[in-house]
Order: sequence, then structure tokens, then C-alpha cells
Amino acid sequence: MKRRSITGLGMLLGAALTLLGTRNADACAVCGCGDPTLTAMGAEKPAPFRLRAAVEWRHRTDNIGQERVDQIRLTEDRFDAQLAFAPIDRLYLLLTVPTLRRTVSYVNEAERTRWGLGDIELRAKFFLYQDRDFQPRHLVSVVGGVKLPTAPLQRNDAGRLLPIELQPGTGSFDPIVGLSYAYFANPISFYASLQGTYPTSGTEGFRASPSLRTTTALQYQIVTPLAVRAGIETRTDGKSLEDGSHSRDSGGFIGYGAVEALVSPLTDLMLFASFRMPILNALEGYHDEGPMFGAGVALDF
Repeated sequence: MKRRSITGLGMLLGAALTLLGTRNADACAVCGCGDPTLTAMGAEKPAPFRLRAAVEWRHRTDNIGQERVDQIRLTEDRFDAQLAFAPIDRLYLLLTVPTLRRTVSYVNEAERTRWGLGDIELRAKFFLYQDRDFQPRHLVSVVGGVKLPTAPLQRNDAGRLLPIELQPGTGSFDPIVGLSYAYFANPISFYASLQGTYPTSGTEGFRASPSLRTTTALQYQIVTPLAVRAGIETRTDGKSLEDGSHSRDSGGFIGYGAVEALVSPLTDLMLFASFRMPILNALEGYHDEGPMFGAGVALDF
């Protein structure tokens, strides 16, 4: 596996830490509770009329097929534009619009790079339970949403569709349901979630695999403007369909170890950087996923 550069990641963290040396961050202005706990995008506390915008970059690699026989290698950079809004204190609405830069390489050394739109996601997160209105320590929420078939299907130079696992989207409307729990006890917080996606039938005989994902993360706030998170993320996939038959290189289980740094150099501004490494790969067929790097910025209004 080729070594991946993380220069951009280091520059982002370096710039954030430089800012930390000159100005301390205050607690988030929009939450109105004075709780300084930094929260990642999607793990926010309930707060009426809260508006958060974020841009996130993620880099990953994915190999499908038998090496030196029919293997296809994918290198992908994903740029997510996200907007979260709370119309009431117990409800968050989240919009994610991804743009993808994808390089696909074949065993004959042919290579193609494309830019394009990914599948847009719409989600609603409703807080079922919080132990108290002021600075809640326990939060339980449910998530419902849908992925829209906005990404075009991609083909190789011979005009054949790429395997569904290497497509930029599923080509179908995919319902999303989930459940999450969060615990806050400054300087420590904990987050766990379970999310299921069940794709509907797509175009040209494609149907992406149903997927169950879990996240478990423990966060420690070193100082008010700086926190670190570490956890485990897993994905369990069913078999996908191509031309009515099960895809050979689909299905199985994969687990990632994840670390993330959250930095707030200014009030209502947060920078974050992440790294995920596969620690258990039980994906079926010839399917190998590499590490993932990420970085981004979020702004509260």
C-alpha cells in the first residue's frame, strides 16, 4: 500500500494550535448554557434556532477484485458541505451535499480521474430524552433520513459499469434510521450510535448492500478550546446485487479505530482533523479498504 501524505492535515492542526497560543475560546454563544464541551458535527446538544455550517474533506482508498487479475483501485477525496439547523430545541435538520474527486486505476495501468456530485443526504435528529433542560448530561435521540440518487453511475473505458462498491452513489433512494446516546461530564464525554441503511432498487439491475454502522467514541477535553476523541467504528454489509445476482466482492464486516482532534481557536469556530485505520477486515470476496484521513471546519451562527 502506498504511503499517503498527511501534510495538509498537519498544517491545519498547526495553524489551529498557533491561534490557541494567542486567544482562548469562549463557550459556544448559541447554546446559551455556558457548557464548553466541544461537539463534533452530528453530535450537537439540543438548542433552539442553532445553525451550524461545516465543510469536511475525507481521503480514502478502496480495492475491489483479485490482484493482478481484475482488481480495480479507487482513490477518493470527498468534500462534504453540511448545514444543520434546529427549528425547535429537540430537533435538528441536517443537509449534506458531497462533491467527489475519484481516481480509478485498472490492472492494465489505465487510470481515470473524475469530479462529480455524490448522493445528497437529508436527516432529522430528534431528542427523545434529556435528563434536564440546563446542561443535560444524558441525551437519547433517534435519526431518520434518506440518501438521494444524485450521483451519476460511472463506467470503465469499455462502457461497463463499475462494481456497485466503487460507484459514487447507489442510484437509489435509501432510507436511513438510527439511534444514539450521548453523555457529558466535563472534561469527559461519551457518544454511541447505531445506524441502518436499506437501499431500494437502483438503475440497470443495481441494488446496493444494506448496511449497519456503529460508532463508539470517548472524548477528553484537555483545555477549553481543545479536545481529543478516540473510538471504534464498524460497518456490517449485506450482499449487493448486480444484474440480479449477488456481487462476489460485497458483504461482510469491517472495524476501524478512529482518533480525532477538535480545536476551537475562536468563539463559535471549530477546526477538526481525524484518522481512521482498519483494525479488523472481514469483508467478503476481494475487498480491501485503506485508512482514511479527514479535516474540516464548522461555524455556529
